[in-house]
Amino acid sequence: MIILVRSNDIISDSRAKKYIDFYKKNNISYKIIAWNRTGTPDKLPHTIYYNKASKYNQGGFYAVIDRIKWMYFVVKTLFSLKRDLKIHACDLDSAYPAVIYKRLSKRSNYVLFDVFDWFSDTLYNQGKLVLHTFKIMEKATIRNSDHIIICEEERVGQIPYNIKGKYSVLQNIPAFDNSEFLFKDNLYRFENNKFTISYVGGFSEDRCLDNLIHGASEGLYNLLIAGYGTQSVIDKLASFKSCPNMKYFGKVSYTDGLRIMYNADLIYAMYSKINPNHIYAAPNKYYEAMFVGKPVITTEGIIVGDKITKNNYGFAIGERFLDLQNLIISLEKNDLLIKSSLLLKSWAVYKDVTANYLKGFYSQLLKI
Repeated sequence: MIILVRSNDIISDSRAKKYIDFYKKNNISYKIIAWNRTGTPDKLPHTIYYNKASKYNQGGFYAVIDRIKWMYFVVKTLFSLKRDLKIHACDLDSAYPAVIYKRLSKRSNYVLFDVFDWFSDTLYNQGKLVLHTFKIMEKATIRNSDHIIICEEERVGQIPYNIKGKYSVLQNIPAFDNSEFLFKDNLYRFENNKFTISYVGGFSEDRCLDNLIHGASEGLYNLLIAGYGTQSVIDKLASFKSCPNMKYFGKVSYTDGLRIMYNADLIYAMYSKINPNHIYAAPNKYYEAMFVGKPVITTEGIIVGDKITKNNYGFAIGERFLDLQNLIISLEKNDLLIKSSLLLKSWAVYKDVTANYLKGFYSQLLKI
């Protein structure tokens, strides 16, 4: 049996859902251990939930306590299953308790560490003790995991331990048999001829969302925005509920999120480099842009920005509002159409990558 462990509710987690869809299609026995932080009513089957209310992007003492309790729950749950397990652990706060279980149990367990984000880099604004503790956990998890999955080859440079011969790469590429769910919908239309930007993702202070929301509130462009996370961002969006250039959809499914992007002219994927993890940010929107055929606005000087610039898939700019404003003013419809055409042509190269990896290497790895 495969046990997928992830410290969220999975509902909006596109990478975790790919694995689950693969298990379902191939009749592979599995269970999920997930953290239901917000009391999500739409719970998944085959899932054991840790039901502890906790904010996303929460820092400080209470966040540490919540993570410790979550990790204890994971270890306790794994022991309760009473059999040899193949554990697919997503990120450090799932992989560390998995390797603790592996060491303490006397069973033949296999731990696959899927590095969604390099954890210590996300804690750049936490205290030294917290940061040091998580670095020790990372080292122990790398050493005791049987295999490591990273989402881009460049991320090897972010991991300060030798993983040579112990890792594989699975990019965050949409995995769908068809794109029939992508269609133009009046729900996403605006009664003007301005460019429409979409943002679908996590709400955090280091995604340059203040600039994005400000531009829409000033009528510089239209904005379709969906996601969840930091309460201050949600409150700001609520305050602009009547803005004619902005539509906020809350937390949405992955397919709905892609449909929102499809109905826009541009995809917003900015990352503030104040967060070291963002230099190596997983370029989800890079591949999603190919799938929906829409150019990307992202940050210059990071992996995503380099890929976008190299392939003429969009625009890499600075983090100031002025940089965004100057870009919008300079946009030409024909240039967007050229970039869209390039993106759609490139999709043919990537559309089968995820399926081939899961059917081939992943299945051999876990002997399924």
